[in-house]
Amino acid sequence: MTTLHRRWAAVAALSLALIAGCARDPAAADVEVARVASPDARADAVLTEANPGATASFVYRIRVVAHGADWRAAPALAELHGATRNASAYGVDLRWQGADTLYADYLKARLVIAHKPTAAVAGRTVAVRLRAGVANPAAAAGGMAPRTP
Repeated sequence: MTTLHRRWAAVAALSLALIAGCARDPAAADVEVARVASPDARADAVLTEANPGATASFVYRIRVVAHGADWRAAPALAELHGATRNASAYGVDLRWQGADTLYADYLKARLVIAHKPTAAVAGRTVAVRLRAGVANPAAAAGGMAPRTP
């Protein structure tokens, strides 16, 4: 094999590795950071956090699942990149308004992607309302995931 062929083989292998890394499940690195049961305890709102690294902001994903169910198979209804709850705390606060409406409160975010405004869960339709400009002065600094020593 010539040097040129070896270089092309190396470039092809690196390209495949990069493509495979980009094609992975975006929720694979998510960590559940909040779970709030609906008032009738038939559904749970689940907030996950992904930490893509030092050069990117935390990514928060909101899902609604049957009470106690695993969130990994549920589609994200919304993604909030770099969402904050106060000047030093990242995250989103979830709050139910009745059994059919979920509020996702945050102060600000770098990017908000609302995939779906509703979810069919536990025999009902739950509406998700994203509300910017809502501060939580009591939120602890940093991300929402537990810190490992």
